[in-house]
Formats: sequence, C-alpha cells, structure tokens
Amino acid sequence: MRYRRLGDMQVSALALGTVALGVDYGIKAPGDFGRPSARDAEALIHAAVEAGITLFDTAPAYGDAENLLGRALERAPHCLIATKVAGPPEDVEASIERSRRALGRDVLDIVQIHNATAQMLADGRLVDRLQSLQAHGVIGRLGVSVYGAPAALAAIKTGCFELIQVAYNMFDRRMEPRVFPAAPAVLARSAFLKGALTPKAQFLPAALAPLRHQAQRAADIAGGWQALPALALRFSLSCEHITSVLVGPRTPGELTAALTAERAGPLSANTLAALAPLALDDDRLVNPAHWPVS
Repeated sequence: MRYRRLGDMQVSALALGTVALGVDYGIKAPGDFGRPSARDAEALIHAAVEAGITLFDTAPAYGDAENLLGRALERAPHCLIATKVAGPPEDVEASIERSRRALGRDVLDIVQIHNATAQMLADGRLVDRLQSLQAHGVIGRLGVSVYGAPAALAAIKTGCFELIQVAYNMFDRRMEPRVFPAAPAVLARSAFLKGALTPKAQFLPAALAPLRHQAQRAADIAGGWQALPALALRFSLSCEHITSVLVGPRTPGELTAALTAERAGPLSANTLAALAPLALDDDRLVNPAHWPVS
C-alpha cells in the first residue's frame, strides 16, 4: 500500500468508503446488488486494515455504517475515520455527539460537511459551530464533501478545511483545471461512478445510453469488461493532486481487486492519453444524483 500526505500525517492511497456497507447502493445488476450482513461488513473492514488501509469514510446518512466502523475499528486507533455532518447549524452538536457514540471515539478525526454548497459556506453558521467544536477538542480536522467546482472553490477560499472530497473519474474530470491545484488535500470519490465504470454498466437504463456507450469504449481500452474496474481505479490513483481515493467494496473479492489495482501503480502516459477523449461534461450523466430512479 502506498501512503500520501494529509497535513502532518500519512494516509493510505486507498480509503475505504462505507456507503455500500450501510445501505443498498449502486446499479441493480442481477444477483449483484445489496449490502452485506453486519458480520460480513465488519470482516471486510478488518481485512482492509490488515491490508494497510488507514482512512475510512462514513456518514450518518449511510444507514448503520458508523456503528459498523465503530465496532470493527475498536482495536485500530491508528486508523482515521472521516465522518460527516449535515442539517441546520443548530443540530450540529447533537449530530457530532451521535457520531462520537456510534464510532466509539472521543475525538472525531475528520468531520466533513456533507454536500456543502457555496451558499451554505457563505452563511458561515455551520462552519462557526464546527470550528468551535474543533477548538474544544471534539473534532480533529475539518473537511467538506461537495458537488461541483463552485462549491469546492468556495470551500477552499474559506481556508477552514484541510480536506476537500470531490467526485473524480475518467468520465468526470471537471475538478482538474481549477480545484485540484488549489486544494489543500483531496479525497476522491466515485472512481467507479456508482458502477458505470464496472461491468454493471451493461445494466444502465436506456436513459443513460450515452454513458453506457462511453463505458463500452473504456472497456475496450481496458481489454474487456472485467478489466475495466482496475483501469478506472488506477486512473484516479494516477492523479498527483489526489491524497486518497475512496473505494466501496461489498465483498472480499472486490476489496482484493482494489488492492491489486493499487499495487499495479499509476497508468502509463500512453494509456492516460487514450482515456482523455472519454471525459464528459454533462452533469446529467456524470452526477448519479440526476440518474433516473430505477
């Protein structure tokens, strides 16, 4: 496992996301959908720790994910947990206290504002409350999870956040020009674009046919559908501006595949050049929030 700098610390190049452990998430491929049992999810987290993953991302919105992490990482205090907070400013303290109990940690390593907007950040009340909790030693580091460059740039402009979480993959490269060079540290999510950069892309609905077509082109470059996930993950890991790339495995096989891709290292310049034409600028395709509900 490679490690990269996050402020004065080192974190694993792969981070484990837990949304797919706490809720049913992703493309509904036949026979390959749904979260694992609590026992299997905790075993997966243990396996990630043994493989050298030291950064774990979660949120109160991810079902039972915080509780799963709290139990699984009870004996791994060296691992960092990045959770999130959302809702009105007056609810922040209660949300943070629930996360502390669920995760079994007196101090939350990283707290990110979930789906932060430029307007929310300009308002300032939520940030002020989080900074107060940080000053009292309840929170270690502050971060934001955002959609779109305007929100990311607004977060960077405040100077309050040590970590910016954004979507980034071979189809969605919109953060490269302005956000990445200015960000203090980047946690990249959506390396597989909710499954569109895996064999599950073959089951995308008709409304997302252009996205399915792009996935087929990417699979051709990879050497087939089964090789596509590794290519997608190595693409995100190849970006020098990224501190850590989130993966959300549901099974031991998916975790092993992600670890194997990380060990393979960055993509060659020739492969990166071949993937460049696949970039899309249509938010309806690259932002799963706009996908039709199946």
